Amino acid sequence: MSWRYITLPPQDGYHMVTSFVSVADYVSNGGKNTLLLFNVKQPFVNVGVHQEVWLEVDLEYTKKMGIPVVRRDLGGGTVVITPGEQDFFLVVRHEDAPSSPSALYQKFLTPIVNVIRSYGIDATLKDQDIVVKGKKISGNGAMTRGKAVVITGNILLTLDVELMSKCIKVPSEKFRDKVAKDMRGWLTSIQDEIGYVPSKEELYKKIKEEFEKELNVKFEESNLTPEEIEEWDKLANEKIDEEWIYFKDNRHPDLKTERCVKINSSLALCHMDYKARKLLRITLRVFNKTIDEVSISGDFFVMSPQGFLERLEDALKGTPPSEVDRKIKEVFDKEKPVIFGFTQEDLIKAFQELISKPEIQEII
Repeated sequence: MSWRYITLPPQDGYHMVTSFVSVADYVSNGGKNTLLLFNVKQPFVNVGVHQEVWLEVDLEYTKKMGIPVVRRDLGGGTVVITPGEQDFFLVVRHEDAPSSPSALYQKFLTPIVNVIRSYGIDATLKDQDIVVKGKKISGNGAMTRGKAVVITGNILLTLDVELMSKCIKVPSEKFRDKVAKDMRGWLTSIQDEIGYVPSKEELYKKIKEEFEKELNVKFEESNLTPEEIEEWDKLANEKIDEEWIYFKDNRHPDLKTERCVKINSSLALCHMDYKARKLLRITLRVFNKTIDEVSISGDFFVMSPQGFLERLEDALKGTPPSEVDRKIKEVFDKEKPVIFGFTQEDLIKAFQELISKPEIQEII
């Protein structure tokens, strides 16, 4: 089976997060499965599609330093992308991809695990990430678009922990030192493990060979089509629009709080972080004993259907707190979402815990 193998020069953040979209449309329309390799020109903050920027990014610092904040179409957490990582994008026909997220990652990330192991590094696959003795060396995600499945990921070649920690929102500057220390505790890189960074030519050769061997395919060196490039440029320009970058923040402009507060005898605003397999961040406004507005964000992946999270938030509006469990089950049964990072039961438990807060109980 012949697949396309495409390498590109370094790109800006807006082109990086949209490259696989135009390729997914090409594959959906009958084009060949494609492996795309390149890295970024300059650092940028990459925010997951289900996250609120204000909760995740130190905007004062990024604006001062001219570091772009870019929202991708894919779930997962906020990461700082630098030229010190090698990125890869695999786009395959839906029928060539396992339906379960765990099987999908196992199939398509095993070649990357093998590449890292080839340098004498004890790398293993853990969920959608590749780790070395508990430290992440490769962060990855997946999404569906049309008739294609996209797997995106990276190999950390070097780490700039100082820059990363400064871009991430923290409660205080004192806490930022802890964040930097923690990052060193849960992130590693090829350089950290073996003392040097392999050449790009060597790395590309290994990646190509491992995918061919593991997937039993043959790559043909190729280029993006003129139609893909045209769509890619169009999509990248759309990502620059602040309406897209802050769409989740602007969807809930009155829910910007990281605590619980009873405003009066009929109104309360409450936020809670709930750790399922991934992080759920829920902010709730209760007015006159019903849910007036809710925001659900986090570093999880909703692979399908598109727009599920927003429809779930809308469905919960006007629901009495006692009916939240039923409403969540109703929406899940109707839409049958494919989610990596939390389950229906996790979400129900998170809402139960949030609704049990004294600030909400006092007004319902």
